[in-house]
Amino acid sequence: MPELKKRVAERTTHKVEVLEGWASSILKATEVLEGTESGIVDLGYFCYCHEGGKLALHNFPYYAPFASPDATIANKAARRVYDQIPQLHEIFTKTNSQRHLAIMPIDNYGIIAKFEFTAVDQAKGKKFGGAGPNLPWVERMGAIPVSVTGPEFYTAFQTGLFEGAIAFVSIMDNLKLYPIAPYYVRVNLGSMSIFGLNVNNASFERLPKEVQAILVETARDMEIKGGPFTQEVFNKYIGIIGQNGAKIVNFPEAERKKWAEALKDWPNERAAEIEKETGAPMKATLKAMLKAVEDEGYVWPIRYKID
Repeated sequence: MPELKKRVAERTTHKVEVLEGWASSILKATEVLEGTESGIVDLGYFCYCHEGGKLALHNFPYYAPFASPDATIANKAARRVYDQIPQLHEIFTKTNSQRHLAIMPIDNYGIIAKFEFTAVDQAKGKKFGGAGPNLPWVERMGAIPVSVTGPEFYTAFQTGLFEGAIAFVSIMDNLKLYPIAPYYVRVNLGSMSIFGLNVNNASFERLPKEVQAILVETARDMEIKGGPFTQEVFNKYIGIIGQNGAKIVNFPEAERKKWAEALKDWPNERAAEIEKETGAPMKATLKAMLKAVEDEGYVWPIRYKID
């Protein structure tokens, strides 16, 4: 927002004033899509993972786990997909009264657990938390899925709601999970570009044309910086949690390969389900994503096949 204000002030006769509301101070994490649609907020930055039904297509990174752990590669690849699949934009503009401005990655997913998780067979019968769209990653290994949002993790671990969780590393320090879930397992499930910045259609149209252009430009510049920034955050927090007492476990590569093999048919199956349920072109979207990640230099541990 400071950069947006600065550019508008420098390049136009207008002035932008922004009332920012972070950490559910205006809307809960699960309400931002609808809040942006209704105009409660003009701009909404949120995780598409909380809208697995309405935004099933936009959750495409989740349907190809074990993607690149590098957030820069993940975001560049996701941008290629957004540029190729017009429905990723049309669903917002035509159905949800908002315009997509930028995508942002979250850092490489790992596992936070109460126990030392070193083999996929250990997941069987245990409760694992996650955002929702990523829960099949563990469910297919015999785990019991529990859908939660990040802020609920501490209480969920504390009360025994689950014993492990699919999570990014910063949550471990931000929520101070060390006493109740001391293990951070580096599985390299992948960095996922599933956060987005959207603007209400009517709010956007009310802006002067030159301010519209600056908003679009600034959002895209934020996106370009988002990958390297997120990767820096990941590297920083790996050091922080180690210093603060987390027990960092490197998941064996053979077990990672075994896990990926077990999920090899799931992306195609999930794509078919979503196409049947919504009519959205999930197979084309996943094909585009698989190739985009490869074009950025990443080698998949298992090359998913999409019909």
